[in-house]
Amino acid sequence: MSLVEIDASPHKETKEYILDYIEAIATGFVGKKRLDEIEVLADEIMRTGIKKKDATHLACSIIAGCDYFITTDKRVLKYKTDRIKVLNPISFVEIWGETE
Repeated sequence: MSLVEIDASPHKETKEYILDYIEAIATGFVGKKRLDEIEVLADEIMRTGIKKKDATHLACSIIAGCDYFITTDKRVLKYKTDRIKVLNPISFVEIWGETE
């Protein structure tokens, strides 16, 4: 979830809860300081047919160094890169179960 999406929420309590959560436990948060880098990578991802919000989420995940991007969006699931593994929740649980 991006700060832009959080800020767009009309529910003040929800915004505060999410921001508190991010501050408390988020380890891969990518802030505004890296906006230029996010936009360049998101533009690259969008050229593969992925919509802007999804491309931005993917770009932030890659920049944050995430190993996995979990989604049910069929278009996003088709995105292939060596920078992050894009998986549906079932595939992720199967992989995660193998490592336990």
